[in-house]
Amino acid sequence: MPKQMVWSMRCSALLGFSIRRLCGLCVEPKSHPCLPLHTHFYCCKPGIPKVTNRCVHCNNKLDFGKEFVCCSDCSDPTIMDKHTKLGYCKSGADLTMQLKPQETFHWVAGPWMVCSSPCDGGVRYRDVACYGSLDDKTIKHYPVDDASSSVDEMPARQEACNQQSCSDPEMTQSMNRKKSGMSGWLVALVVVLGLGAIGGIAFTSYTYYRRYA
Repeated sequence: MPKQMVWSMRCSALLGFSIRRLCGLCVEPKSHPCLPLHTHFYCCKPGIPKVTNRCVHCNNKLDFGKEFVCCSDCSDPTIMDKHTKLGYCKSGADLTMQLKPQETFHWVAGPWMVCSSPCDGGVRYRDVACYGSLDDKTIKHYPVDDASSSVDEMPARQEACNQQSCSDPEMTQSMNRKKSGMSGWLVALVVVLGLGAIGGIAFTSYTYYRRYA
């Protein structure tokens, strides 16, 4: 609430057409008048904002990058010094400040893809992206521009793999086992398909014979 005020005829002045102008003075000597550019009809106490968590609900708030400044009753705040945030509320409410949620950035790496070569050296790749997160754990991390994260901390997007020589005996045996295993599956598949085809032909022939016998 505004501080109590009294009228002083010392501020009275005659303007055009005999219109009187009256000035209000604060009765409390410790209170400072509002800035002349605003109004003389409120008494204000400039001060540094008190930390609160209610500014986010106010429509009348000032954005200072890392924090919001508002009045405790959501009226318009007046800032006299942007560096120190010294200001007041013309309504007489407390000047308050709410820190914005702290945003941090980190790298997220996906799984490695299959190596480009089974031996003699290959390359494998993975997705790496920068994500942002807030102190509020209910909000999941979200993708942001890679420039937000530190390049020095960025995980590798590619690396060498399968450096063994293809002529190495152990590697040759391993590859032969894989090939033989694949050949066995192919043979089994051909046999199953062949038996199925033979069975289909036999059933068709039997049906045809029964129809015209």
